[in-house]
Amino acid sequence: MIIALLLLALQQPARLDVVLGVDRDRVGPGEIVTLTVRVTSGQPEAIRVALPKLGGFDLESRSERSDVTATGRNTVIELRLRATAPGEWRLGPVEVFQGSAYARADPVTLTIEGGTPPAVAAHLSPRLARLLQRAPPPGVLGPAAVTVAISDPVVVVGQQVDVVTIAWFERGLRQELRRAPTVESPHFDGVWSYQEPVTGGIASTRQVGGKWYDLFVLHQIVFPLTPGTVKISPAKLQYSVPLAYQFFSQDERYTLVSDAQSFVAQALSVEGRDPGFLGAVGHGLTVRQTLTPLAGRQGEAFTTELVLSGQGNVALWPQPDVRWPAGLRVYPDASEEHIATTEGMLGGTRTFKFLLVADSSGTLPLAPVRYSYFDPGAGKYLLAEAPGVNLIVAPRGVVAASRAEPPPIRLDQRAPIATRLRALLPDAAWLVLALAPLLALFAPRFRRRRQSTEVAAPVGAEPLRQAERRLDDALRRLGAADGWMSEDRLTALLHQAGIPREQAREIAALRDRLRQARFGGEGGRAASTLLPDADRVLAALGERNRTAGPRWRRRAGIIGILLLGVTVVPGESQAPPEQLYEAGAYRAAANGFHRRALAAPAPSAHWFNFGAAAWRAGDDATALAAWIEAARRSPRDHGVRRALGLVPPADAAAAADLWVAPLSPDELWLLGLAAWLTGAIGMLVARRVRGRWVVLLGGGALFVAAGVGLEAWYRRPIAITAGNETLRLSPHELAPGVGEVARLSTVRVGPARGAWVRVDVPGGEQGWIQAAELIAIGHEAGH
Repeated sequence: MIIALLLLALQQPARLDVVLGVDRDRVGPGEIVTLTVRVTSGQPEAIRVALPKLGGFDLESRSERSDVTATGRNTVIELRLRATAPGEWRLGPVEVFQGSAYARADPVTLTIEGGTPPAVAAHLSPRLARLLQRAPPPGVLGPAAVTVAISDPVVVVGQQVDVVTIAWFERGLRQELRRAPTVESPHFDGVWSYQEPVTGGIASTRQVGGKWYDLFVLHQIVFPLTPGTVKISPAKLQYSVPLAYQFFSQDERYTLVSDAQSFVAQALSVEGRDPGFLGAVGHGLTVRQTLTPLAGRQGEAFTTELVLSGQGNVALWPQPDVRWPAGLRVYPDASEEHIATTEGMLGGTRTFKFLLVADSSGTLPLAPVRYSYFDPGAGKYLLAEAPGVNLIVAPRGVVAASRAEPPPIRLDQRAPIATRLRALLPDAAWLVLALAPLLALFAPRFRRRRQSTEVAAPVGAEPLRQAERRLDDALRRLGAADGWMSEDRLTALLHQAGIPREQAREIAALRDRLRQARFGGEGGRAASTLLPDADRVLAALGERNRTAGPRWRRRAGIIGILLLGVTVVPGESQAPPEQLYEAGAYRAAANGFHRRALAAPAPSAHWFNFGAAAWRAGDDATALAAWIEAARRSPRDHGVRRALGLVPPADAAAAADLWVAPLSPDELWLLGLAAWLTGAIGMLVARRVRGRWVVLLGGGALFVAAGVGLEAWYRRPIAITAGNETLRLSPHELAPGVGEVARLSTVRVGPARGAWVRVDVPGGEQGWIQAAELIAIGHEAGH
């Protein structure tokens, strides 16, 4: 009886249920509604769902989740739909198939309110939305078209102009496209341009001539730099339509262009102009003056910042004219820019930094800052003001416990001769040179082929090579001497040199693109796109292209002057660290020497001066790390050895970790190479293998191996503790201690977790120490 019931149950069809639902049944144009399909089955087999037509909605995204359980399979499909056409729409029915089982869900009804299609999508900024609302359709509108709309036909110099490229697609045509169309924005001359990101998708829908069109946009923000008529080149739209509905059918390609546009930039009015007006244009500008610290002693360094905020082209706001009181030495530092858009208006902040050194004691008043600018919206000149700040300077104090003075700082910034000799050729070239005599001796005789075996350079490689060489020379003048540093490090060094971070990142990326194109064999294909970018960047860095024509030379000169005046000049006026050191601003001098050492780590004088400034500022751990780095480059320098005597390590284990060999790795490497070449050339001349030549070859190989090994030993992840530190069991200040580490001890650095670093102590203990209390040895010394 029981067996019969089981067989009867197995013969019954599996349970298959489907539910169709929406999160709301009434939406407005452009709003999002979620359509959910839930399928529950008593069998684990795969399920096929036939989804309904979407009617007046566009599919934004789709997600599907299917789980197999002990009782069957559960599948959930979610469709995010954007409402496009007003009216009442039925979505469904939905049919589900699983093997021989079948289920059906009744349709749901949704209402899109409004009698007209949506003007714009909800994600667009109000300024862009208003521009799209009044943008007229093209005069002749076929299945597709492209137009350009501008926000204002007449503006003043420095005022924001929105240029919107609009691609029009008939809805039926858009649904036939198998590839995304491409839209090329127009180009400008004599303007500062900024590409405003626009969220992908349909920006608007229009009904023109009884047909529905979906609009896609690209948004550019431009600022005219000089008075006159600014011409806008036509925009270009390219798309392809399949000739048949088969998957492998051919496509018919179309290219459409827009009409040429222009707008007029008028000169700023002279009426009401403040005598202190420097050319700033914007809206709602404010200026803030800060001083850090507010009090100090004579000879110490102070930092003041002037922060401009508001709407407008941040990059073109000039530095405020500040009158500094007597008794202060002022060193301008690099400026920083932060750009953002608010409701479609470009703006942000620009910060001007100054380093102040007080020569006299007393209260030194910093005068209020008055910044005149022109507001295009108000049509008049306005004034932004910041109150003055008092700087309290106490007399130079007397140090109770005197410290021994380090040797004088070094002015000779050349790298050691061994380092310079090794840098003449790449290591691979030195290896070829070392093996050449032995290959000539032992290689079998062969007839020399008269034909040239030189591989022809790819077409277009020579211009790319020249552009790369000019870019490397320009970067070297800015302190980026290491030509093969990473893109992130080059960006950081250029930013420290006074170039805005975005422009520094563009320069670093261009350098890598040039090398990829040249070494990847793509010179001919990439030259047409890379060379204009290279000329523009070189113009901004002060480079002049001697082979270019007069027209491009004038344009490059104008762009270079503008960019240099806006971004690079403030950074180049930073005070040399030698002046700060002589003025007694030791911490500021240490920062300057540190930047110089990171930019050019080969000269030992950079590290020595960094250590001397840190020692004078009372930072013994940083001084020890910097002097160790100097000693590794000039191991027999008496001044460096004397300086190391001022900061002895905590114990014998630390002294062993910080041991400096009597010869540098480069010296060992060159000695070994010289011995090897002597032995190899001797064997080549004698045409026989003799003992003395073999001894020289073996000794040379031993020296080279010692140099490579010493270089690897110097690169170990070692750090010096800045104070007496407690090893923690876990990376938290409340964790129990597992040991103590004395000041000026060495630890081996392990993985980091947040602000903590796991370290190994020479005694064998392990624990966690805050990263701020460790000074790394090597090129990152001082971090």
